[in-house]
Amino acid sequence: MSMLRINAEYSSDLSQELEELFKALANVNRIVLLYSLSSGEIENISVNEISQIMKLSQPAASQHLKILKSAKILDAKKQGNHIYYNFNQKSLIKHKKKIDFLFTCVLAKCQELENRE
Repeated sequence: MSMLRINAEYSSDLSQELEELFKALANVNRIVLLYSLSSGEIENISVNEISQIMKLSQPAASQHLKILKSAKILDAKKQGNHIYYNFNQKSLIKHKKKIDFLFTCVLAKCQELENRE
């Protein structure tokens, strides 16, 4: 089996991007928020709604949404006096490709090691 060759510069950039993504996902409240949005029950959500659903203070809910928006997991759109958040589909597709690439590399190495035995 041939080894995957990864350009060091690309690997470094990819690693930094994945670190930011994983940091954004490294909180149970943010994961629950993503599950809530993906359940189909909620399409757009405001800070007030998320704070009520998750029983968080408004500043805490706002911080979670800000982190997910910063990681380009969510988009924000102002409607009237409120800002509503929903998924950033284009970025989510890019994030998935990065994660898939990482696991493809790892699993290729696992397969190579297994074949040596």
